[in-house]
Amino acid sequence: MFKEFGFSAARVEDRRVENERVVSLYLRTPLKPPKPGQFYMVWLPGAEEVPISASGYFNGLLRLSVSREGETSAKLQGLEPGQRIGIRGPYGRGFKLEGSKFLLVGGGYGMAPLIFAGHELKGKELTFLIGAKKRGELLFVDEARELGETLVATQDGSAGVKGLVTDLLGDGEYDWVLTCGPEPMMVKVLEHGRMKGWRVQLCLERYMKCGFGICGSCELGRGLRVCTDGPVFEDWELEGTDFGRVRRDPAGRKEIVG
Repeated sequence: MFKEFGFSAARVEDRRVENERVVSLYLRTPLKPPKPGQFYMVWLPGAEEVPISASGYFNGLLRLSVSREGETSAKLQGLEPGQRIGIRGPYGRGFKLEGSKFLLVGGGYGMAPLIFAGHELKGKELTFLIGAKKRGELLFVDEARELGETLVATQDGSAGVKGLVTDLLGDGEYDWVLTCGPEPMMVKVLEHGRMKGWRVQLCLERYMKCGFGICGSCELGRGLRVCTDGPVFEDWELEGTDFGRVRRDPAGRKEIVG
């Protein structure tokens, strides 16, 4: 019964630098293709096992975009074509993509699952709002521009509008609003969406140890686990949870979201 939770070998076929913090690895793997919003557990011998969202699936190659956050991610970013890693998945629940008009709001590394969704929605009416601290940390802007209208915000004003990506939120009617990024940003998207009557899907990030619902480290409140019940949640599902308030650290202690 646990066969699906074992690792498969994935071969690095290509490596691309996306910005100052993110490197994409294009992997050949025997695992089934993911849906936008799903993630994989990735293991490099001698390092930790980490969850990484799929940022695309092109011509039989899985794209995982790795943000430099610590020692393990730095080692993954240094991989070259021909090297192999352990991988299992895909896990979790992805985005619902029914409809014809979408607003996609991404902050920083949160653009990874959103650009995957954008490729799956190619040909539909898409608007991307992309934010980062500075120009060098913007992610997938050129790809987004090929898929739909794209607006950019940076906190230091080095590209696009000076301010937060949520400053770009306005009116409009959409079948769905998809968002991923820092939790305070997503809280603002959710609040704005409620004011406008939008239906919002939020792709959450939490500390994960197992990826399939056993360890409880990603528990969100009300019995919800980000790895199995998410990572994508509809707005109404997050009522009464820890979203936007607290999260758990690697030791399981609750800490304030900020």
